[in-house]
Amino acid sequence: MAITGSERAKKRLHNFVPGLCLFLAGLAALAFSLYPMYVIRPFREQEPVPLARALWVQLHDKAILLAIFALITILALLVWRRAGWVAKLVLAPAMVVSLLAVGVSWFNPYEQMMFHPYGEPRYVAIQQAGIDAKDMVIVVTLNGESRAYPIREMGYHHVVNDRLHQLPIVVTY
Repeated sequence: MAITGSERAKKRLHNFVPGLCLFLAGLAALAFSLYPMYVIRPFREQEPVPLARALWVQLHDKAILLAIFALITILALLVWRRAGWVAKLVLAPAMVVSLLAVGVSWFNPYEQMMFHPYGEPRYVAIQQAGIDAKDMVIVVTLNGESRAYPIREMGYHHVVNDRLHQLPIVVTY
């Protein structure tokens, strides 16, 4: 008995819909893990309700995302055995995306790349500084000597370790 073209197409697409659903679930898990990074970002006003949600997600996301990853992986492996090659093209990324969601939940770029003390600031004369008249600065003056720390720079570091008249100072924002 010969297999028709439509039967071959059905076999290739077999379990495509469950695979697509698992892939979309993996994307939803990734969006869930990225939500705190979207809400809690510098130089942006943060509303109380989204901030509360983002902090809740940050506190609970690891366990939730590990469970989602395990569930997606188990279901994808169960579907895999009976799936056609087209469905497998969706099942494999579903597992990868859900694993990526778990990895993202353990990494906070704001803590890893930003918000580190600025250890050795460079200074220039006010005439050479690239500060706009509307830029806000934190100014420290000691015995007639002043230093200005731009808020746009402090927003990334929050702390500057410096010396003024050979005295160690810490400037924070």
